[in-house]
Amino acid sequence: MSEGRIVAGVDHTPASRRALWWAAAEASRRGAELVAVHAEEAPLARPAPYAPALRRVEAELRRLSEETAAERVIAAVASHHPEITVRRCPSPGGAVKELLRHSEGADLLVLGSATAGTGEGTLGPVLLACLRHARCPVVVIPDLQTRRPAGPAPLTGPAQRPAAPAGDGENHRVTV
Repeated sequence: MSEGRIVAGVDHTPASRRALWWAAAEASRRGAELVAVHAEEAPLARPAPYAPALRRVEAELRRLSEETAAERVIAAVASHHPEITVRRCPSPGGAVKELLRHSEGADLLVLGSATAGTGEGTLGPVLLACLRHARCPVVVIPDLQTRRPAGPAPLTGPAQRPAAPAGDGENHRVTV
């Protein structure tokens, strides 16, 4: 019987995979259910219907590849942690909307911080929106591929409760 619910956002990035593994370990420690929300933001530009068919096919193959990668990591986490219930929630409604919806009543929302394309140390729009509007504490697992100051910084949501440690054993609180 599970005691609570931890929600983790999963996409194609290494940071989100690290966040999912961290969330699974935390769910195991707490005896909580893990909800893996696979929600991707729609690309800003899609190939036009009159564009060469190859571009449309490439875009669809990229989307399917990212979805398959998310499914594989969710399955790996579930097999590594048989003591917890891992529920996969594919969410076509857009990442922010779906993550905020799943944060209602959750104990934690766990997200990876991938800064590719946004500059070192800059948080992306999905992460910022979740930090501002999540209905539970938010833990941010940093991308180890990006150079950062020493020590990860778990962040909390509107409840402003300290988040669980994410690597260095220190709690950090940031108000956005």
